[in-house]
Amino acid sequence: MLPARTAPTTKGARAVELPPRGEGRAGDRPIQELLEHSWPADLPKRQASDLVAVGRAVLIADVTGVGRDRFPTAFPTRDEPLIAPAFSRVRIQAAIARKDTTAKGQAVVHLVWAGADRGGTYTDGRLADLTFRHSQGDTAWEPLPPTSR
Repeated sequence: MLPARTAPTTKGARAVELPPRGEGRAGDRPIQELLEHSWPADLPKRQASDLVAVGRAVLIADVTGVGRDRFPTAFPTRDEPLIAPAFSRVRIQAAIARKDTTAKGQAVVHLVWAGADRGGTYTDGRLADLTFRHSQGDTAWEPLPPTSR
């Protein structure tokens, strides 16, 4: 595994270089560290952890088609035929949850992921932002459909 390289920046801060594409699991930790460094935590740890767990499940349901029925607010039923899932193998490389600065009571889960498409081409460094809102109390969140983001 190649360690993340750092480069000096202004005022003594350090920038982290991302690992090269195709690095595989060895590149996941530097990507996670970069996400955490780029967006300082602004949610309670438990809340952020819960949001990341649900965000991972929603992304996998979205790109594979498996488990969409668990998230009716993100995938409302429509009278349209289902399209074959775009991805078969999926790996979440990194994920964080932060407050949505554009809407009160909402949070965004930022994910970096890798996946093999129907043709078998495996690509890493894919990005997804999923928006959630409070559904009840301070700990329950529900994913919003893409049109609501």
